[in-house]
Amino acid sequence: MAQTEDVAPTNDDGVDMTIDQIAQHAGIPASTVRLYQNKGLLPPPERRGRVGYYRAGHLDRLRLIAHLQQRGFSLAAIKEALDSWNAGRSLDHLLGVSDIAPSLGREPLRLSSLELAQRFEGVGLTQADIQRAAEVGLVELDGAEVVISNEAFADIGPAVARLGVPVAEILDEYEALSTAVAEIADRFRAVFERHLWGPFVDRGMPTDEIPSLTADVGQLTELATSVVTAELHDRFAAFAAEYLACAEDSSTRG
Repeated sequence: MAQTEDVAPTNDDGVDMTIDQIAQHAGIPASTVRLYQNKGLLPPPERRGRVGYYRAGHLDRLRLIAHLQQRGFSLAAIKEALDSWNAGRSLDHLLGVSDIAPSLGREPLRLSSLELAQRFEGVGLTQADIQRAAEVGLVELDGAEVVISNEAFADIGPAVARLGVPVAEILDEYEALSTAVAEIADRFRAVFERHLWGPFVDRGMPTDEIPSLTADVGQLTELATSVVTAELHDRFAAFAAEYLACAEDSSTRG
């Protein structure tokens, strides 16, 4: 009787894969898959006779490992991160990201279009304004709900509008501001990579230094925010003084 070839069955979770198939999907050699298993980075496959089958979760794990390697993490650091994750802690818990930027762990605000419009009561917020807010990244539209990650739009936006600034112009200025802030953030990121991250990678990314690196990132974040806030405050104060002086001169001449 001719020997039949093992065929991976399908199920609700997708197609099971042999080691050669999952390696092809992940874009790595099969030997690398075995290496990750031996180091405890990848759970073993499900054995059926002499063949091991991998699932979609294995492929997701391989892609996560590749992503972390691209970020400069050693295999030892990745294993610690994954062990922490398996223990029920998030990866940002290990890296301290939630301590640096608490907003990353904050649940977004979800409102109906009517509820959001009510926050702009007396100003007028149209459906077109909401669509425009989605286009510039202030909100996301999820069916009948408006998902707001940056709650400033729901709180500060109406206050600015009540000063007399049209909603359309607020959105235009937010888009311009977002571009400017991204440029500032990129410059500080480059500083971080040159003077903090680079030396950390050169030292082999020792896991016992992660808390110190986290503290350094937090301090740099606070310093950058303080510098930008102070500079913006000073510039606002300067132009405010000019306009108030002009108003006083006009009053005196009157």
